[in-house]
Amino acid sequence: MAKFSLPIKFLTFILLLNLNQYSSFAQSNLYSSSEIYQSLKKLNVLGSVLYIAAHPDDENTAVLAFMSKGQLTKTAYLSLTRGDGGQNLLGNEQGDLLGVIRTEELLSARRIDGAEQFFSRAIDFGYSKTTEETLKNWDKELLLGDVVKVIRQFRPDVILTRFSKTQGGHGHHLTSAILAEEAFFAAADPNRFQEQLKELEPWQAKRLYWNTWSPSEKAIAIDIGEYSKILGKSYNELSAESRSMHKSQGFGVSPSRGSQLQYFDYLAGDSAHKNLFDGIDISWKRFHGGAQIESKINLVINAFDPENPEKIIPDLVDIYRQVDEIDDKYWSNKKKDEIKEIIKMCSGLWMESIVWESEISPGQNIDVKSMIVNRSNFPIVIEEIATTFSNSKKDLTQNLELNKPVNSKENISIPFDQEYTTPYWLKEKHNNFWFTISEENMVKPKLKPTISTKFKVKINGETFIYEVPTIHRWNDAVSGEQIRPFAILPEISLSVDQNSLVFPNGKTHVVNVNVISKIDSANGKLKIDLPNEWQLEPKSIDFSIVKKGDKKSFSFKITPSVKAISGEAKILAEMNGKVYRNEIIEIDYSHIDYQRVLKPVELNLVRLDIKIEPRKIAYIMGSGDEIPQSLTQIGFNVDILTDEDLDNKDISDYDVIICGVRAFNTRQDLARQQTKLIEFVKNGGTWIVQHNTRFGFQVDQIGPYPFSTNGRDRIAEEDAKLEILVPKHQIFNFPNKITQKDFEGWVQERGLYFADSWEGKLYPLLAGNDEGEPSKLGGLLYANYGKGAFIFTALSWFRQLPAGVPGAYRLFVNMISAKGSNE
Repeated sequence: MAKFSLPIKFLTFILLLNLNQYSSFAQSNLYSSSEIYQSLKKLNVLGSVLYIAAHPDDENTAVLAFMSKGQLTKTAYLSLTRGDGGQNLLGNEQGDLLGVIRTEELLSARRIDGAEQFFSRAIDFGYSKTTEETLKNWDKELLLGDVVKVIRQFRPDVILTRFSKTQGGHGHHLTSAILAEEAFFAAADPNRFQEQLKELEPWQAKRLYWNTWSPSEKAIAIDIGEYSKILGKSYNELSAESRSMHKSQGFGVSPSRGSQLQYFDYLAGDSAHKNLFDGIDISWKRFHGGAQIESKINLVINAFDPENPEKIIPDLVDIYRQVDEIDDKYWSNKKKDEIKEIIKMCSGLWMESIVWESEISPGQNIDVKSMIVNRSNFPIVIEEIATTFSNSKKDLTQNLELNKPVNSKENISIPFDQEYTTPYWLKEKHNNFWFTISEENMVKPKLKPTISTKFKVKINGETFIYEVPTIHRWNDAVSGEQIRPFAILPEISLSVDQNSLVFPNGKTHVVNVNVISKIDSANGKLKIDLPNEWQLEPKSIDFSIVKKGDKKSFSFKITPSVKAISGEAKILAEMNGKVYRNEIIEIDYSHIDYQRVLKPVELNLVRLDIKIEPRKIAYIMGSGDEIPQSLTQIGFNVDILTDEDLDNKDISDYDVIICGVRAFNTRQDLARQQTKLIEFVKNGGTWIVQHNTRFGFQVDQIGPYPFSTNGRDRIAEEDAKLEILVPKHQIFNFPNKITQKDFEGWVQERGLYFADSWEGKLYPLLAGNDEGEPSKLGGLLYANYGKGAFIFTALSWFRQLPAGVPGAYRLFVNMISAKGSNE
């Protein structure tokens, strides 16, 4: 959470975050009197801005911060995707799990810059170079409906795009601009997406602008670099904090200070001249009777005493009642919510709902301890406290005395049919291009917690209900208070070490299945459903786990018959008439909320014909990948080299050293070990380097000969034709003969961050390109050096090997088997 450096001394109140779709369980919010003052000023602003782009990190956080915290408008970002198709600088999470991380990173960013967050159902299927390819995969009408729904729901006066329809460098970017412009008009048309009109109304935004990068004759320029005396920092500084939440992409930025112009090009609707709200009434005067409300709010602002903020509570309650009477129920409800929160801020009202365990299963009971304390002199009455699934509401009706907590304890029972806690967009099976989501939950970033506590209070004669999430709280001896969201999870969960099993040449694999119990006395049967022509031994295993939280591992043997073809195995457990199929995956990074994701445990079984030469392999992990585990499956022993190993170990014992994805972006030790690694090649070793980004290199040159990457060259089409340039080269012949068949079945892309220039004895072995583009040669480079071989490869092995792509395995094994001076 951002801690604001204030220009004058203010009284600070600590409040629990509101229970809404952006609630953070990682920490409590600090509300100072300066923030109360800013919230009061925001009451008089009824304008809204919607920013639209394609991915997490596409948003201009400087514009969002300026609009939300500076102009005090209701501001939101619509990201078409959750960033599922990108890379992960923090760990091994890919696909759906990476989408969960990037969703939470966006929400962490929004908590800093003050904007709201929306998503469409689109899945980021990886880099796409054209709109045509993007819309070949995405259902345009479906996604247009999502964008229209966000517009009708959020009701922006101004819509901004990050990209134009023709300039974006990415098919997803271009598509986001196309959808934004079409939705600008479609949202106002009562004949479009009529199913939405049961709950929403058509909405015509006033204007559509493109937030471009450079000035033009028709662009308006806005200085968003000004300093906020209320916040104690500029909007650029706030923007840097917000953008630095995109840590999985390595997008931490340092703040800039001083004037900064942002440019906006006209696209549709009314035109503006000096600012985005020219000619748009964003005051209370847009409503009948609004002038009186505005006048009353101004009086409250002028009367605000930062040392005694509770003095304005009676006036705020009066304004709340007046706002309730305006005809526009959308703005009435929005402003009433704001006023309700300001009243809570001014009173220093603290509410919490605590459990002593972080998770529970359906059918179980748990005690919930709730507490409310009034930390002001203003009289407040607590009437009721009620927690989800409690049998009755607790009628407490008593005055909340200054700084004296009122506690309530309830024992709640979780229904047997209660849904488990997991990101809502992952509950249903989905294809590669869009999520299956109910109409009710569509476009939401996340759902509110399953269990919460409501506090019914009376303040100055008006009844207010505040709702807070039920959380697990404990103390850490070093870090102090720790908080985690409370979850409802299955009684037992399953896990395996890898999602794909590769069976080279009919080999038998031993599969270890872990069973973890969330209850005492878990007794059941473990099974694996296999495709035809695959054999399992034993057919099932009985398990018995005595104590809650314990884990046991059970071994099965899986063997393909000679007729077996690759397929999918499903792991399940049967207990008390129920079937359990899920693994519980925990995502725990300090900058985002702790997450639990339920995924069915399924094994991709790959029958692989492959020849393997014995090699002693060392792996230098970069940002994280699963290639070492993939190589272990087919019979290699792989040592992971730490910084200490690289400093002190004799690496000449190895035949092959492989650098993982982005190793030269993330491992500072490689800079001082460059000479040692080059010497390893010179003396006869094989050194394989995988792709890095062009930013954050720890060395000036990788390997014995110079090569560079511009960060743009890639082959995004996973089925793009690859041409073997040197057919007789050992990499295409030993120990496996590589043919065009080996390039079939690849996933998401061929490769990324190709080399665009090289020198010395480096030469390319493969050529390929996306449709309509010139051939790219920098995906696989080879050079002899001394007695050894140096290989640079930008093919996306980190996706292909964990996915069990047979041809990728065969080619990677050939690279491992390559020896210098043996062309």
